[in-house]
Amino acid sequence: MTETKDLSFALKMERLSHSLDKATESLQEFKSLAEGSNELREWATNEITKYALSIKSSKLDKDELNNFFKYPYCITPGKREGEYYLVIPKFIDAQFGWLEKTTPSFNIFLVNRYVDWLGELPEALKKELKFPDPLDVYLDGEYLVGSEVSKAKDKYKAFIKRQEKDGRLLIDHTRHFEFLANLIKDGILPFVPKPLNRDDLVERKCDFELRDYQAQAWEEFAKYSNIGAFFPPSTGKTYLGIYAVTHLHGPHLIAVPSKLLVEQWVERLELYTDLKIGWWQTETQRKKVFRDLDAGDIDVVVTTYQSATKYFHSRELSLLIVDEVHHLPSNEFSKLAVLKRKYTIGLSATPQREDQREEYIFALTGWPVGLSWETFKKLGIIQNPTLNVWIVKSETDRIKRLEGLLQEERKTIIFSDSIEMGKLISKRFDIPHVFGDTKQRLNTIQDSPVAVVSRVGDEGVSLPDIERVIEVSWLFGSRRQELQRFTRLLHGKNTNGEGHIIMTLSEYQTDHKRLFGVMDKGFKIVLHREGISEKVIQAARTEPATRRIRTINEVMPATTTPIEKTEHYDFIKNHPVLSLPGIQKKMAALTKGERAVVVLLFQREGQEFTREGLAVLLGYANASAMSKISFPKLAELKLITKGTKFGQYKADLSMLGLVK
Repeated sequence: MTETKDLSFALKMERLSHSLDKATESLQEFKSLAEGSNELREWATNEITKYALSIKSSKLDKDELNNFFKYPYCITPGKREGEYYLVIPKFIDAQFGWLEKTTPSFNIFLVNRYVDWLGELPEALKKELKFPDPLDVYLDGEYLVGSEVSKAKDKYKAFIKRQEKDGRLLIDHTRHFEFLANLIKDGILPFVPKPLNRDDLVERKCDFELRDYQAQAWEEFAKYSNIGAFFPPSTGKTYLGIYAVTHLHGPHLIAVPSKLLVEQWVERLELYTDLKIGWWQTETQRKKVFRDLDAGDIDVVVTTYQSATKYFHSRELSLLIVDEVHHLPSNEFSKLAVLKRKYTIGLSATPQREDQREEYIFALTGWPVGLSWETFKKLGIIQNPTLNVWIVKSETDRIKRLEGLLQEERKTIIFSDSIEMGKLISKRFDIPHVFGDTKQRLNTIQDSPVAVVSRVGDEGVSLPDIERVIEVSWLFGSRRQELQRFTRLLHGKNTNGEGHIIMTLSEYQTDHKRLFGVMDKGFKIVLHREGISEKVIQAARTEPATRRIRTINEVMPATTTPIEKTEHYDFIKNHPVLSLPGIQKKMAALTKGERAVVVLLFQREGQEFTREGLAVLLGYANASAMSKISFPKLAELKLITKGTKFGQYKADLSMLGLVK
């Protein structure tokens, strides 16, 4: 009887959904929160009213429904000044800002000035939000000037050394960057036009033409000398950078977060330009690059963030390009901001951070340039793939689902944060595994129909023949990581592509927020329950999350002798070593933060991290924020050891007999 009622209810909900879809399609301006015509609004009202009466509901007020069509949203203040929550019914296909929460009926977006600066808010909505007017001040070298410097003097007195006779405020140069971030946080874009020096301009080989919006970004760069270009993946941010290095005298530095992206930038520069490129894979090659650089025989160097801060801190550059610039606010990588250069371009498709330090992204780059993702969809520049979410019962079912997907031959990247799981998948399906120790990473991915890739391939990888992305392991609820991985599909040509993420129910419960990164850009998500009822999934969305580890029996059921089940603790990660009873016993004595450190180090087996590096990866603002994590305690339990350098740590796998 219960199943019959559930089926009847589901059918009614389906009918309601169909009626609402018809209403939404008819109101062409609904998507921009504008009012439709009186005729269309009346039609939609009647449709909903007729359906309400068909299920014997007599409490629908047509006048109130008309008011709803005028204002089909709700705006409430956010937690921080200048932030608002925008609540929109789900049947309205509209995305503004960053999706903060979703209910069965509503989407709740976080909206602030950063969203506005990136061109994602319509004028009507901006008027409703009523952002407070920022102070009329701006930075002129080391001075703060403008018509409201007197107000700024009181507000920012901690950053001001003195006031000159002409009213200008001299800023403490040791706190300049921090001051800049505070201005941006308060809604002030303090950048003034500073045109490129004509003597720095040059014409070199560049075998492509800029699209209109790229040309506009170049014009903004020529006007301000420092910009952040925040366009979606596959829209040509890399080409903007290439255009810049071919139109300015060098030497230039392109800093990227991974060796794989070094390979990709070098490949593009060699294809489209005749620039002399410096990059290295060995210490001998590095020394030669710097000899050539000193001799003036290098136009542009491409290297990782770490090498850029290590080897270029005392060198003077013409242009610094920071790819995936959303990483820059971390304490470790913000050192890039102090490199000596004339000009700066920051590139990112996702200028958001889990620690809410977005103001630093803008402070570290310059004048923001961006357009909404919806704009690029309408122009047909980016594709509109679907993300399929598979909810499975166990690790065995995860592998079975992966095997089922791979039956169809398509150019595919399988993302696995877990090195152990990546190795398992590589061996089982006889496909290459690309991770930290892999040489020629980009070529391996390009030349393989299917490859399993660790976090080294999360960002920036552009494959024109990509058709499918599958995720089997990830970084908790990171929305940015999900969006970065899913949008690898936007680089595919002549195909919409398809995305898949295979989650257990417990992972869906703890990590489903990562899907919001895809949803708030307007991409469709389809949920596949794989034998799990909708009721159970709904409960998983609302019940308190309980993290647990995976056992070896779950990950490798066909090849491993059964191990006695142990108690599940309140964390989850997919390194099978952590499921050993002895390790679980030690983990039980740790704080949540300490467990996260151990899990991360075991994932990155063999790699060494400083406290600052661990803080960045774990989502802390800085190393001092990890005060509740006792590294001596972890070392005493033999879960970690100090690395070869003082202050660096790695997982102690030797005690498990896994390495010599």
